[in-house]
Amino acid sequence: MIRISSKKRVFLPLCLVSCTILISCSTLPPRAEKWPPFNGFMGAKWEISVEEAKNVMETEGKKVFEDRTARSPYALYASGTYLNSPAIFSYFFTPKSKKLYRVDITLKDLTIYPKAKEDLLAKLGTPSYSQPGIDHWTWSDKSLVIFQREPDVIQISYIGGEISTLNHQETNP
Repeated sequence: MIRISSKKRVFLPLCLVSCTILISCSTLPPRAEKWPPFNGFMGAKWEISVEEAKNVMETEGKKVFEDRTARSPYALYASGTYLNSPAIFSYFFTPKSKKLYRVDITLKDLTIYPKAKEDLLAKLGTPSYSQPGIDHWTWSDKSLVIFQREPDVIQISYIGGEISTLNHQETNP
């Protein structure tokens, strides 16, 4: 049997408590915040209303061809051009408050893929994640851009970070 003196019995716990306090008081190095270089898509800023989005689309020369903002998936669909190529634009809104939180661009011209990727790299820098046919850019506020090449289309999705959280809350109460 090991005998521990009374001084050691007091010293050991005191040492552990002191170390715990010192460790908890130490500060971690600051985490680098990374913010997106956009607050929406083109002229449409995150959180604008359906009517404001329609006005922006009209100003930018897009033609709304379907309004599904009253039912799932709560979106406006418009035709227009992106990088001088015909495109379909899908503007998604939160289900209850009807605020813009996401925009998808769908391009059928697969030959535009290198030009679209070059454009995104110039605007956003190196992707956070990349593999053949798909690139993701992410930021500290949970904003996200997804660029992917499917067999028959190219799709680019711009998703607002904080407002997408509201969409999740309204979709899953």
